[in-house]
Amino acid sequence: MSFGTAKEINHQNSTDMKTHTIILTATLTMATMAPVRSIAQSFDKGTTAINLGLGLGGSRYSYLSSYNDNYNVSPTFNASVEHGVGYLGDGVVGLGGFFGQRSVGYEYTSQVGSTTYNYDRKWTNTVVGLRGSFHYNDWHGNDKLDLYAGLMLGYNIGGYKDKSTRTTNGVTTTYDETNRNNYSFVTYSTYVGGRYFFTEKIGAYLELGWGVSAINLGATLKF
Repeated sequence: MSFGTAKEINHQNSTDMKTHTIILTATLTMATMAPVRSIAQSFDKGTTAINLGLGLGGSRYSYLSSYNDNYNVSPTFNASVEHGVGYLGDGVVGLGGFFGQRSVGYEYTSQVGSTTYNYDRKWTNTVVGLRGSFHYNDWHGNDKLDLYAGLMLGYNIGGYKDKSTRTTNGVTTTYDETNRNNYSFVTYSTYVGGRYFFTEKIGAYLELGWGVSAINLGATLKF
């Protein structure tokens, strides 16, 4: 049985030490280069989230003032979907789509001499758009909370219906004195928002912004 000389043993130890050093250095380098996700993320790359809710306020795509008592302005019924597509710094980038619809109604009756005017008009606004959001959640350490900000670029599809009538001496005819028919245009919205998940997949969301609505809130689903 040969144990080798002291020189051979020292050479072997030196070789082993170099091998371990190379392996350790490579491991540390790979760990440094890999993305670090310190906690489970409420919204991560590959996550899909759906918001369903109501929007309140906002003025960019309503035609008429809601301060007049004869106008009835509905909330915005909206839905959006978003998918995490990648990392940007310590955050996650999400891309998706938006759909929202809002209506403004006007009803008023006036009497001018022997003629009665019954105004019944309705404007509708349907917005479809693309949204991009930046989710930044590493700092708060709560895997149920998702905070984000973003921008939407969309198109407003305007609609108009007029059922107004004019009655003179008992004869009723249709009546339309407005030129406000269909207004369609490019629109945009900026927003900040947050989601809180009560379970792994179900939660609530709140968004504040300028454009389609001032406040959006409702339910959120995550897949």
